[in-house]
Amino acid sequence: MPTIDFAHIDKSFGAVTALRDVTFSIADGAAHAIVGENGAGKSTLLKILAGDLHPDRGELRVGGSPVALTSTRDALARGIGLVPQEMLAFPNLSVTANIFAGRELTGRFGWLRESAMRARARELLARLQVPVSPDAMVDTLPIAYRQLLQVARALAFDCRTLALDEPTTSLTAAETDHVFRVLDDLKRAGVTIVYVSHRLADVFRLCDRITVLRDGRVVDTYDGHAATQDAVVQAMVGRVIPPRTRGVRRGADRPGPAEAGRHDPPGPRLEVRGVTRRPYFEDVSLSLAPGEIAGLFGLIGSGRTELVETIVGAARADRGSIAVDGRPARFTSPRAAARAGVMLVPEDRQRQGLFFNLNLRHNLALPSADAKGAWLIRRAERAACDALVRDWRIQTPSIDVGPDALSGGNQQKVVLAKWLALQPRVLLLDEPTKGVDVAAKFDIHGIVRDLASRGTACLLVSSDLPEVLSLADRILVMREGRLRGEIVAGDREVTEQDVMRLAATAPGEDGEAA
Repeated sequence: MPTIDFAHIDKSFGAVTALRDVTFSIADGAAHAIVGENGAGKSTLLKILAGDLHPDRGELRVGGSPVALTSTRDALARGIGLVPQEMLAFPNLSVTANIFAGRELTGRFGWLRESAMRARARELLARLQVPVSPDAMVDTLPIAYRQLLQVARALAFDCRTLALDEPTTSLTAAETDHVFRVLDDLKRAGVTIVYVSHRLADVFRLCDRITVLRDGRVVDTYDGHAATQDAVVQAMVGRVIPPRTRGVRRGADRPGPAEAGRHDPPGPRLEVRGVTRRPYFEDVSLSLAPGEIAGLFGLIGSGRTELVETIVGAARADRGSIAVDGRPARFTSPRAAARAGVMLVPEDRQRQGLFFNLNLRHNLALPSADAKGAWLIRRAERAACDALVRDWRIQTPSIDVGPDALSGGNQQKVVLAKWLALQPRVLLLDEPTKGVDVAAKFDIHGIVRDLASRGTACLLVSSDLPEVLSLADRILVMREGRLRGEIVAGDREVTEQDVMRLAATAPGEDGEAA
């Protein structure tokens, strides 16, 4: 008997229909994926399963019996736990407090069992191989560790059904392996896993069944051991996505940096020399040429995000120098950097990329307004924002709604669109396709290549190694706060192993770059 049945589920948000007549079953003890483009309804369906949303029509059955879940606590009581797409961590509280927030262990007279919670947190952290103290403050942790706290929250109460919404988005390959070892153990223990991810390789690695949603409807359900990624992608988008082009492997497939920047002043567009910001990184030097896409790869804790934040003035360097087009630059804020044409698309769209108290029109127009020193004329502003929504295929009923009315992937498109519209001279992208579906990722890659072809110098920070290999002209590798090597196209193909060797090998044991 299926452990979970979705029967004719409908759900709308105002004029936006998120789910239409969704009907399928998830078998007891199976790993079942739900995939689809941004806005297909995946996260909405998981929230209904977790009691966070209620369907407008239809029925949810658990263990064959109809249920009307009233809250996430109600779902937990029935053994259903959700690892949400966006991090809900309280940054000013400890790791233990975040794991047990709202579900604290109490003893007689309602006293908190702090020692028991700390011990359980330590056990969960060890199981997930997260090397931090249960007493550490969450705001001191890298984003990947914060995301793993959501997994720990769900595992803390021995759920029999675990729903995960993009759990590996911010994780490197090694960290993803850690999570999958845990999920494999849970599968063997009979836990039902409901898995949403844009990383199809992860889906096929873990899942027995794959249900595809498109425009809020079920397209089909596939056997995960027999289906192909191409078939699933075509079902997701309703069209064939062209094969991925190669970056460091593609040689002369597209104009190189010298050709792209032939009308620019000679010399690097961005030059970083001996920049240090303890304890995150030390003595980092790099340069970007006009029209170049350089990849910056490293494991979590290597200092990549902290480096790009320092370049744009979000944090102050202890020492070192930065130059743009040969002129010294010391930015005091990301706004000052943007005025000089150096822009950062940040990793955490929820905290750094969007204003949730403003509508989409204002979110999209703010960078342009600031760059011009005044607000655009309202009619021109609306026309420009409408064009961005159309060009980026942002699914929204109106530019007058807030970002919280959009799916996570469409929120990411807004973050990217508002900065790329300014045609930056230097573009730093920190995990630009995090939480973005395969079709949108293809579009974003094309836009980055187009910017580079017109002379923009791009630095791509990504934990998605295939993405780095496909986009970058060369790859810079950081480890433990230092730049450990550079990989460029040579006489042979650059492999993931080449990059990981530099990223993961202990000092003194480095392999040679390609």
